[in-house]
Amino acid sequence: MASQWSPGAIFSPSQARQQQAQAKDWNYIDTWLSVKYSPKSAPPFERNNETLKALLALASRNESVDEEKTLVAKVEAKALEELKSEVGPKGEADADTEILEGLSHSLTRGGRQSLEAIAALTVTLGTTSVEQAKLGKAIISLTKQRFDLEQQAQRIEALQGKLQSDLDLLRNTLSKIQSDEFAAAPSLPQKTAEWNRSTKILTTKVQEYKDRLASLNDDQPPNPSLPGVIAEEKEIATLKARVLHLEAQAKAFQGLPHDMDLARLEIERVRRELEVLTRQRDRLFEGLVEGHKA
Repeated sequence: MASQWSPGAIFSPSQARQQQAQAKDWNYIDTWLSVKYSPKSAPPFERNNETLKALLALASRNESVDEEKTLVAKVEAKALEELKSEVGPKGEADADTEILEGLSHSLTRGGRQSLEAIAALTVTLGTTSVEQAKLGKAIISLTKQRFDLEQQAQRIEALQGKLQSDLDLLRNTLSKIQSDEFAAAPSLPQKTAEWNRSTKILTTKVQEYKDRLASLNDDQPPNPSLPGVIAEEKEIATLKARVLHLEAQAKAFQGLPHDMDLARLEIERVRRELEVLTRQRDRLFEGLVEGHKA
């Protein structure tokens, strides 16, 4: 069965599990056929999903029939043991055995079927008595258990439907997030890297100018030139404004996660919040307009 593994199963855990379960089913069918056709080999047949489903159903039905036959045989053996345990001395036991054997041989086909039906019914209901009252009570109890199981099955189906709808909703959301609508601009990584690079360069230059200014303040004469100081301050203010501008542009992207999918989810969350706030603003504006008209 190893040849049935497709290359996609290596990279798809769900497909790998599905093929593994299918391989187990085929192993079970091969074992069942080898037992049924022993000592001969099973005839060749086409291996596909339809054949696998049909053979699984047939094997399940065959096992159910075998279990029913086994149960009937156990009931007959147990009844015979109980009859043997209830007999008296050896002579009476032989006489009762002869009577039972004669009664068994004299039963018609319908009588034997009725006896087997009663035996199967007692096994199914889990009772050794054939009294009508006890059988009726056991049937009512079994019916109640069946009703409880049906109710549990309905609740499980409802839960399964809810989980399936939630799964479909998540898949739709994931497909929207992965669409081109939420795709980042192709030039965004390049621009971000360029802004970061410019910020680092300007930060270094600002620090250099600060050091130079500090050294000038240390080395300058007691009466520095006022126009020179003003020019230096203007230059520093210009550089500082440029640095702050670039840092603001870079900080606009610092709140986003590094993972692209998580970043798309964050954008979608903020966009929804914006839509909610926009609708609130529109409702407030409409309320103000209507109040003004009134």
